[in-house]
Amino acid sequence: MKINEIVSSLKELGFTEYEAKVYIALLRSHPSNGNIIATLSGVPAPKVYETLRKMQEREIVSSVSGGDKGNKIGYIPTSYQDLLEQKKKAFSENVNFLENALEEISTTSDTNWTELFTIHGYSASIDAIQSAIESSKTQILLNGWMKELKILMEPLLAAFNRDVDIVTLTFDQEDLKVPWKNFTHYQINNALRRHTGELCIVIDNEKSIIFKTLIEGDGAHAVISSHPSTVMTTSNYIRHDILVNRMTFEFKEELEKRYGKDFDKHINDI
Repeated sequence: MKINEIVSSLKELGFTEYEAKVYIALLRSHPSNGNIIATLSGVPAPKVYETLRKMQEREIVSSVSGGDKGNKIGYIPTSYQDLLEQKKKAFSENVNFLENALEEISTTSDTNWTELFTIHGYSASIDAIQSAIESSKTQILLNGWMKELKILMEPLLAAFNRDVDIVTLTFDQEDLKVPWKNFTHYQINNALRRHTGELCIVIDNEKSIIFKTLIEGDGAHAVISSHPSTVMTTSNYIRHDILVNRMTFEFKEELEKRYGKDFDKHINDI
């Protein structure tokens, strides 16, 4: 029997080491007096009665009297079934309390996002974008790569299903099957290289997030702001990107005749 593991598990439930050892000893043999408990548990005799007193206060053990004159005191444990049921109930109540309390705290956050906030790390940045999508109410504008769009697909679909207007531009996926308006970036290598690791999103015309990673999984960060200047600029950038790519698809032949097939290189002339 792995007594040390049982002791460790009971300590996780709030027992001290002495209490755990006394409780195990009483499960093995009860009713028992202090001397027997000390022998079975290995708890020093001077500490046994102090430990029993504290356990009685918490109703983990009870005392019983016996003998011809009723003056022999022994101790019995609360059944392990009752003990575990009590712990399960207390744990469940605590989890429910924390769920409600932490939700209340998080929804009353007074963070002023009109300033610029930078989040470092890929996972933390994606979590921030996902949280913003989940809080959206009216509109989402987004351009990005399929790698991130797949991660964000579930909250985007949920937003669409609650009537949020969504418009996206994907850099690397043609004919993407989504229920909202999606546009595809014209497949010119120079242009796509400029957009490497990029994702921009505007939520409800109130919050903008600009995400960038230079090397996959490394150096990723997101800049978040609700300042009207950054929101408007990011929104205009996404809309302009969509418009330019729609026009590029529509007037591809004319652009190639005038500027050559690699016409995108002329952006470096500006």
